[in-house]
Amino acid sequence: MEKISKYSCSLTGNLYCIKQMLLFREMNNILVCDVNAKITEKGIWCNPNREDIEKAIKKKVFDTLLNKKLKIPSFFLENIENNLKYKVLNLIGLSKKAGFLEIGYEKVLKSVKNNTVDVVLIAKGTDKMNSLFIEKNDKDKVLLNKYFTSEEIGKAIGYKKVLCVALIVSKLSNALKLDFYRLNKFKLN
Repeated sequence: MEKISKYSCSLTGNLYCIKQMLLFREMNNILVCDVNAKITEKGIWCNPNREDIEKAIKKKVFDTLLNKKLKIPSFFLENIENNLKYKVLNLIGLSKKAGFLEIGYEKVLKSVKNNTVDVVLIAKGTDKMNSLFIEKNDKDKVLLNKYFTSEEIGKAIGYKKVLCVALIVSKLSNALKLDFYRLNKFKLN
């Protein structure tokens, strides 16, 4: 069993699992967020809360922590969100190639009933499916996400539009849950 270590967020001081955090570093006097950072990399590890990051930018906390006057692009926060979305969609595509993805309403519903999945994605705006999965979600602790459009999900797996997919329990689904955690913490409510 893997030991879960908690680390202090450089911005708030709260404790988080390092895999849930984002790494910030300086590159040519520009602040950069590395959403693909490995645990062993050095930099400023912070919780993925957008409000905390915005406050830190306004108060120039990153300048203080890195002992440099940093330039922060105007699109910095949008770039972090887009990179997190891109990472999640890439993992969904990879899970299809690995055979860990159930596609379509019937297959997803069957897999949820059989407890073989732990992540379900429902496209934004598909209200008819929400009620079917909400009951099951509460009982079985299946991560339910409605952040992406049917076109975004479809593009990630090579289809035109997809209303729902489910990820079969695997190491990929664990990685996807961590990335969803970071994306959900970061995105605007």
